[in-house]
Amino acid sequence: MRSHSFYKVPIRQLAAFDSFEPTLGDTETIYTLGIGDKMELGAYVGFSKSKSDVLRIGFHAAKNPKEIRDHKFTPIDMSRKSGDSFILFWDPTLVLSDTALLCWYLGTPDVNPDDWMELFVRRMMQACHAKYLVVEGSSGGGFTSMRFASRFSNAVAVPKIPQTDLFRYKSGPLAIALRDSGWESWTYERILNECPERFRIADVYNDTSWNRGNLVQYVQNVGDTTHVEDHLKPFLREVGAPHDNAHSVLNDQFMISRPYTGTGHIAVPPEYWQAENTVAINRLRRDRAKVEIEQPWKRPSTRNISEDLFAARTENLSQHRDGNKIW
Repeated sequence: MRSHSFYKVPIRQLAAFDSFEPTLGDTETIYTLGIGDKMELGAYVGFSKSKSDVLRIGFHAAKNPKEIRDHKFTPIDMSRKSGDSFILFWDPTLVLSDTALLCWYLGTPDVNPDDWMELFVRRMMQACHAKYLVVEGSSGGGFTSMRFASRFSNAVAVPKIPQTDLFRYKSGPLAIALRDSGWESWTYERILNECPERFRIADVYNDTSWNRGNLVQYVQNVGDTTHVEDHLKPFLREVGAPHDNAHSVLNDQFMISRPYTGTGHIAVPPEYWQAENTVAINRLRRDRAKVEIEQPWKRPSTRNISEDLFAARTENLSQHRDGNKIW
């Protein structure tokens, strides 16, 4: 078993998922697993040193071209300091190309990384006896945190400065990501008809059959006007918010926090992350005091969106559609 050159922890290559058998007391370890379509999923696992009812899940943001691309897991420092067990995931889609830098954990049309990550998370929950999940990430990782957390009822997503709608990227980054991961031949209509939940958060939460009622603590840097205008405000309109500055939507399933103003698309400072995580966990424990064991996620076969919400969806999508392609 080799050691990671940067993290200085063991790397274990799994031949099959059933070989993933984490146990309380294990040292920090990086596990890798081939999940199909030439993708490799990386999972950084750490166990708490004392009893905790929370498992933390982390997704990284976009990669800088100058960064080492070998499994850049985040938020590792805050996960360690939290005292909770944690599992941090690397976006397997980025393995497909050196030119793809943005991360949304999209996978390929035939392989959804969320399916594989759910297997890891449920096994980790058993190993560390966790009742609750805190699912966090920034930017693209924040988008993924909202999408992935929807598979669990006893979860709270804590996205920071996230995207909510990948169709907002008419060209450039999304085109590269789709080209490199096998989506290039898919039309705009086909994605909307077959798997909009992979690309749009409103399509996950507007229909209760597509999420299990997880909570969301949405944290926005108000000074990031691009993401406020292109992601937060359109999302609020699509889920029926009374105004663009709403603090809660979807019967308080989403709480919108705007604790910080910084110039541009910059991260919310760590102290705000920690404070928002605390609020999120307290909400989760209050609203999910009686935890029920749930079965693994199964993709619903139908959608049920009200006429008003469908109209809002149509209006929002019409603002950034470009022909029948999505880039």
